Parts: sequence; C-alpha cells; structure tokens
Amino acid sequence: MRGPFRGPTPPASSLVVLSGLDGSGKSTQTAILAERLGEAGIPAAVLWNRWKPFLSAGVIRLAKRYLRAHARVKAEDYRGFTDAKRRSMKSVWKRDLWQMMVWSEYAMQVRARFLAHRRKGVTILCDRYVYDTLVDVAINFSLPASRLDELMDHPLLSLFPKPGLVIFIDIDPETGATRKSDGTPAAYLADRREYYAALARILRAPIIDGGASVESVACSVWELAAPWREKRIASFSRGGNRGEDS
Repeated sequence: MRGPFRGPTPPASSLVVLSGLDGSGKSTQTAILAERLGEAGIPAAVLWNRWKPFLSAGVIRLAKRYLRAHARVKAEDYRGFTDAKRRSMKSVWKRDLWQMMVWSEYAMQVRARFLAHRRKGVTILCDRYVYDTLVDVAINFSLPASRLDELMDHPLLSLFPKPGLVIFIDIDPETGATRKSDGTPAAYLADRREYYAALARILRAPIIDGGASVESVACSVWELAAPWREKRIASFSRGGNRGEDS
C-alpha cells in the first residue's frame, strides 16, 4: 500500500485508515471494526486523526478576516468563500508557505497522537488521515483531481507513517450532507468526491459504497481487511506488536 508520499518507506501494519466524504459513516465503521478486531484477538484503538489548526490557528483567523474584508464574502457562503481562497492561493510562495505550515504542524499532531497507543502495542484505527487534508489543499489550490498526485511528492509528507491498510468510503453528497446535519453543504462534499476517487486510484485502495446499510458496509470492511489481519496476526507471532514500525 503506497502512502501519501513517494518512496520505499514500508507500511506500518499497526495503522489502518478509513477515509472519505463526511457523512459516509467512517466514525461508525471504525468503531465497529475496532470491536470486531478485539474479538478476533487484535486489540485496537480508534483515533480521530484530522489536522486541527493549533499553532496556525491565529494565521488562519487573520486570513479569513482578510478574505471577508477584501473579497466581501462570508465564511458561511461556501462557494464564494472557496473561490476567494482559490484566488488568494494562486501565488507559488503562498502555496509553499501554506503546505510547510500545514504538513509540519499536522505531522507533529499525528506523532503525538500515536505515541501512547504504540507504547501499548495496539492497532490504531484512524478515522480520517492525511488524505483528507490533501483533498482540502488541492481544492484550495484549484488543482484538478487528475493532478492530485503532484501534492503527494511534498517532502514533508515523509513525516507521516504509511498505513498498512487504507479503505475509502463513498457517499452521495446529498445523502452525506443530510446525515451530517451540521450545516455541511452538499456542494462541499460534491467538490471533494472526485478527489477521493482519484486518491483511491493512486493508492490502489478499495472504495466502499457508504450508502448501503451499516451492517453491509461493516461486512465489506471486514472482508477487505482479511489480508491485513493475517499479516497483523503474523506480526504478533513474531513478537512485533510492541514498538512496531514506529
């Protein structure tokens, strides 16, 4: 399984990622998978693992204030605000600075989140990962889905552990927006759908229809994880469950 970056870095069998559109059922499925893995003798912990602006929060607030003032759009106006961000990110130096800030901060967050779980030797099930942020960055840069792999060459992405298994869950944008019920517009999801499909092709990762029943999706996830489970159990037998692929 190729990670979000190029190169020979081996995958971490202790790391599994479920990614895809909001409202597709990722959180539900990671919880179900963790329970089933535990029953199968593979202790697992669920980790919400999206980038959360912290050190960069002040910069982002200033950038939003600038866009609202100069582009005369509100953050609630998804289409107008997205177009304004795209116009502001046309400069190469802005794109480079933004990626350096995002990837370095996010990588530190990921390493810190993983630390305690890896010391316990449990499998980490990520609800979201760097792939979701790659989609956001591509959209903000007006980079078409066909060129998404260009972002994956960024050197700072080598700081992120490569998962042993990645599964994408798809959903119709209208259905996803309805499920979210938090104001997430269907247009937001529609913009991102083709990017997740492109990621799945690049990573040679499977896509599951999240519009099916919870039980049906859970069965698909379990079946797709079968080869990974065998390798994970084999790593236990070799004594590689603690401190493995850190």
